[in-house]
Amino acid sequence: RALDEPTRQALAAGKSVLLVPELAALTQSIEGSFASAFWNFGMFRKLAEERGKPVAPGTLGILCDPKHTAFERFPTDGHSNWHWFHLLQGSRALILDTLPSGYRPLVQVIDNFERAHRLGVVIEARVGDGKLVVCSIDLLGLKERPEARQLLHSLLAYMGSPQFNPATQLDLATLEGVLR
Repeated sequence: RALDEPTRQALAAGKSVLLVPELAALTQSIEGSFASAFWNFGMFRKLAEERGKPVAPGTLGILCDPKHTAFERFPTDGHSNWHWFHLLQGSRALILDTLPSGYRPLVQVIDNFERAHRLGVVIEARVGDGKLVVCSIDLLGLKERPEARQLLHSLLAYMGSPQFNPATQLDLATLEGVLR
């Protein structure tokens, strides 16, 4: 649930780790949402602020590769679809701007053109000698939802397979920056 000492030790020992962080601890993130910002985030943000209403997150859905082994047991399209509704509502999109320029998360959240952050809710990397998947969807808090259980099952199956071999190496300092 955190990048704490036991997690660091597991990674240093070459283990595979699934990190599902406490969402409240993710200060470098954007609130998750299923509904898109429609066509003009700036206008809708201004109207909400003028009326003293909460401003919607302003994201535009997700992208993922449905053929990736991580989704072998979680049927999905390459974009947002209704089985993502509760998952995205119970998420925080991690801001990944500090990661290497070619890095792509397993589940990328599309930001609006005004902010244009690189965002993700499922990322993977090699950290030290270990391998890591970070899922900023509250899979544990949503465990009564079949789609959350199935995504968790699919991620764990992927992590236990020979195909789990993240291409990107991250140091702990970079990872800490993403997860702070």
